[in-house]
Amino acid sequence: MRKPVKNILDTIGNTPLIHIRRLDPFKEVTILAKMESFNPGGSIKDRIALSMIEGAEKRGELTKDRIIIEASSGNTGIGLAMVSAVKGYRCLIAMSEAASIERRQIMRAYGAEILLTPARMGTDGAIEAVYKLALENPDRYFCTDQYNNPDNFLAHYHGTAPEIWKQTGGKVDVVVAAMGTTGTLMGITQRFRELNPKVRIVGVEPYFGHGIQGLKNMKESYRPGIFDKRLPDDIVNVHEDEAFELTKRLAREEGLFAGMSSGAAMAVALSEAAKLEQGLVVVIFPDGGDRYLSTDIFSVPQVEQADQAKALQLINTLTRRKEIFEPLNPGKAGIYSCGPTVHEFAHMGLCRRLVVADLLKRILEYRGYDVTHVMNITDLDDKTIRAALSQGISLKELTDNYTQ
Repeated sequence: MRKPVKNILDTIGNTPLIHIRRLDPFKEVTILAKMESFNPGGSIKDRIALSMIEGAEKRGELTKDRIIIEASSGNTGIGLAMVSAVKGYRCLIAMSEAASIERRQIMRAYGAEILLTPARMGTDGAIEAVYKLALENPDRYFCTDQYNNPDNFLAHYHGTAPEIWKQTGGKVDVVVAAMGTTGTLMGITQRFRELNPKVRIVGVEPYFGHGIQGLKNMKESYRPGIFDKRLPDDIVNVHEDEAFELTKRLAREEGLFAGMSSGAAMAVALSEAAKLEQGLVVVIFPDGGDRYLSTDIFSVPQVEQADQAKALQLINTLTRRKEIFEPLNPGKAGIYSCGPTVHEFAHMGLCRRLVVADLLKRILEYRGYDVTHVMNITDLDDKTIRAALSQGISLKELTDNYTQ
């Protein structure tokens, strides 16, 4: 159990490693996911936000009269907004209109101001807007400049990498990290070159024209100044479809509600695990899936929606709600309905019941169900019927004499 802390910033880091079980088909290889969504701001970017702000404070570059400004796809902005709130700074985040609405809302909740840039320009458009403001108003703004700031990768050199080393007892064989600003990859690579050069460090890069928020293809985007392609052992490209599918499977099969970049990293972790006869792979999951609920990644597929629209829906008379019909026994359906009383003449209510019951049976049979239909038929004993007929009165008049 943790002791009381000075403020929320003291809870950044020391995120858990979770054993991937159902998605890992390799019996002799263990895959552990480092869950950065456990940081207080919900992502790995809390680490660099604190590192960049405190680094600037130590150097005397950041004072209370300056506004912290940064370009972000969302998570760095949230981290900066949170740290700024604790330390009492104003914060302005420029981000693409294409970024998920949840991240904008979280930043505003922390008190940050938002500058939206055209979606067609991606994160690069936000970067240009920030540099323009910072150059035109150097005394007003302090740009953390995450793409070129050494404090970015130092957060992982001093934090993330030593944590992995300690948590695994130094027995890790491969570390997989997704590439956005590349700070995670650069910091981990540099530290592991000192700890154990034999540990394989692999970067995850999306293909051209991808839709994986937070990740960059280095050939089509602004290249971070902190990025050195020569440092990691390998950089592996991943398709967005594979990333999205694994993101959904992580939630459904592992109970890990992770973001889309985590799915991309998981794809590469699986390919790396396949190369090992035995060993340990650590894969970094940068954030949680709650940041992407407004995107299509967790939405019901159109085919599934169409199937639901075609599904038979009935009113549950107990709940008064429409419910999709799902039989207890697959392929079989049973219907029980109230039929007529033997002696009565047909009336509209009876006819309606008979027609609806027959229609429902036909619909279920048309959809391929084996239908068993049971209808009750109410009867009276013959003596009662004969007595009513002989007296020339109705059954109701006869029975009313004997009931109260």
